[in-house]
Amino acid sequence: MGSYFLGVDAGATKTHALVLAEEGSLCGFGEGGSGNHESFGFDRAREEIAKAVTEALSVAGLDPSRLTRSCYCLAGADVSSDFEEIPNRIIAPITGNAPFELKNDSFGCLRGGTKDPFGVMINCGTAQVAVGRNRQGAEIRLGGYGPEFGDLTGGWIISLKAIAAIVRAWDGRGEATALSDLILKAAGSASIPDFIDRTYRDQEFLMELGITRLVFEASLAGDSVAKEIVLEAAHEMAVTATALIRRLEMQRETFDLIAAGSVFKGEDPIFMETVKSAVLNKAPNARFTTPLYDPVVGAGLLALESSGLRTTEEFYQRLEATLPRS
Repeated sequence: MGSYFLGVDAGATKTHALVLAEEGSLCGFGEGGSGNHESFGFDRAREEIAKAVTEALSVAGLDPSRLTRSCYCLAGADVSSDFEEIPNRIIAPITGNAPFELKNDSFGCLRGGTKDPFGVMINCGTAQVAVGRNRQGAEIRLGGYGPEFGDLTGGWIISLKAIAAIVRAWDGRGEATALSDLILKAAGSASIPDFIDRTYRDQEFLMELGITRLVFEASLAGDSVAKEIVLEAAHEMAVTATALIRRLEMQRETFDLIAAGSVFKGEDPIFMETVKSAVLNKAPNARFTTPLYDPVVGAGLLALESSGLRTTEEFYQRLEATLPRS
């Protein structure tokens, strides 16, 4: 009858689920809204994840009892209490007593980023997180808990530094920067006082301005203040990556290092160049790359491999032949 594996990737904005057959074919795919219980609570997260899983199983023509194993890679699966509550409040009502793995969503991004069952993923989007798995199977996660717990970069922190820079340039504490005009224009503000009045208690509006993109634009154009912000962010990502590699004892290994997240797509290449140079100084055989597959594919691969199965080149050929084309 064959074995089937469920992979779920649930984030702050959307949830994806898929069913993989053991030979590599994608049998079903489903979508839902935010599956992060920290954002909307357990009931809403369960409803959206169930929506995606039900659709994927329906397309595959399967009942949950036919699943050999599932892997739920969920945003918000961070601390021990999450791993105690999520199985009972989210997973059991959806797929019952079927065997499962529960991981933070960053591990789906890592596994989907490479054909290898090991490697390192550094993600710099709105926030930062890094995860890795070595050839011996040891896994480590660094960051993803917020700035108060040591995460010192990410798009939001870059934006805050840029806002601080334009206010300090205006009030005399800092040097002039092209970021002032760029950010005021984006906000539709006539002056710094007007900008402060508009944004003082409106974090959502600030996030919509795309300030990180403006920092990279100004940095590429030669603005020294913006350049310093970009380099500080790159240094922090390099520190995170090299610490992870060191703890996993992968300095002499050959492995894929997946660079994910919107900040790595910034206009000024100095960010990636700085991170890459620092990491290769410590791990010269690291192969920098962008994610190969979506994180939900990684979740499916984790479910399959946790059952003792291994992927082959033929497996990936079948997978790629059945993946939906974007």
